[in-house]
Amino acid sequence: MKEPILVKLKMKKGYKRSLSFLSILIIAIASLGVGYLFYDKVIKADIEVNGALSINYISGKSFNIKNNETIKFSVSNASDKVNYYNIGFMKIRGEGTYKIMNNNKLVTEGALSSSDEISTDFVSIDTLETKEYTILITNKGKDNLKGSLNIRPQAGVVKTFADTILENVKPSDDALTKVGEEAAIEDEGLIKNSDDSGVSYYFRGNVKNNYVSFANLTWRIVRINGDGTIRMILDDIISESANYKNDESESLLYQDSYINTALENWYQENLRNYTSNIATTNYCNDISHDDANNYLPYSRIMTNKIPTLNCLGNTFKNNIGILSIDEVILAGASPTNTNQSYYLYNPNINDAWFTMTGSGGSEKVINLFVADANGNIKTNITSSTYERVRPVINLIKNTEVTGNGTIDNPYKVITK
Repeated sequence: MKEPILVKLKMKKGYKRSLSFLSILIIAIASLGVGYLFYDKVIKADIEVNGALSINYISGKSFNIKNNETIKFSVSNASDKVNYYNIGFMKIRGEGTYKIMNNNKLVTEGALSSSDEISTDFVSIDTLETKEYTILITNKGKDNLKGSLNIRPQAGVVKTFADTILENVKPSDDALTKVGEEAAIEDEGLIKNSDDSGVSYYFRGNVKNNYVSFANLTWRIVRINGDGTIRMILDDIISESANYKNDESESLLYQDSYINTALENWYQENLRNYTSNIATTNYCNDISHDDANNYLPYSRIMTNKIPTLNCLGNTFKNNIGILSIDEVILAGASPTNTNQSYYLYNPNINDAWFTMTGSGGSEKVINLFVADANGNIKTNITSSTYERVRPVINLIKNTEVTGNGTIDNPYKVITK
């Protein structure tokens, strides 16, 4: 006997309902799996709020690393004033290294070893700013490297030297004259730029408020470095002339030069009691060239006229050095014209002085950029020539000062 059509329709509808339920069940199970993965990757992030600062440990606060791993976190400042914090580590077990990066710029780096607490120097964050960081941690031991991040607000931090400068001089986004082409003979103030460490500010032109009294010597501020340290040049020359190298030396690097030796000796005689105030930072020794010994700085400065605070040559860390040609040009010098009005010109200096930037040469001989007594830039001075030397140092970022930077009331460093 044939089944009634109504019964067949009911069975077909029931079958469809079963399929629909089964499909929903499968989707739900899959969603739970994806949700678990999402929870495992994202929800494990820890967020801490401490006063005006919100700290998001995006990759989690703790780590357990076999080889190497990149960890992310961010810090947000919700207040209307600059705040400070330390980036550190707690309960480290094992041996390794770390590199902390912000916007692809190195903030700091160091070693990790078994310790209850490791803390870096404090960093600042502007009003309503968010900073995102990545930390590359590399395990150097046999066992896993374990520990946790510790981002701690720094209460009661005194105003830094950089804070004081930026309060006294409102920075501009652009110079008044064409940087790299025109000589800056007027006071163009403080210009915003960037270097290898972050946002930098350099003085340009006939500046009247960048004087510093430190170690019983008079200095001129060149720039606020991207890491918050303050770069200064002596407003004079040292008594000893020096050459970069002689023809018997194989190395063309500044750290192997006679200039470096002369400055190290001068440092010991004049600054060794002030070491706690002086930062060990990067200097740029650009002696890069192509296979035909065409020096790239010559093209950058003399042909293309594009000086930069980003080092395109060799960087090395030291507590004393000299300027690059790029810093001299940014300060107001012209590659083709005399300038006796910008702050690096001193009528009491009657000789040319070296930069650490190469302008030409061959396999064993190098020419260097120098600034002469009339404020001209020279490119044909061989490294065996004896010229004068102007020391450059960098003050640590938490330097405290008095004064306003004028010649009558220079910034005076409160020594440690």
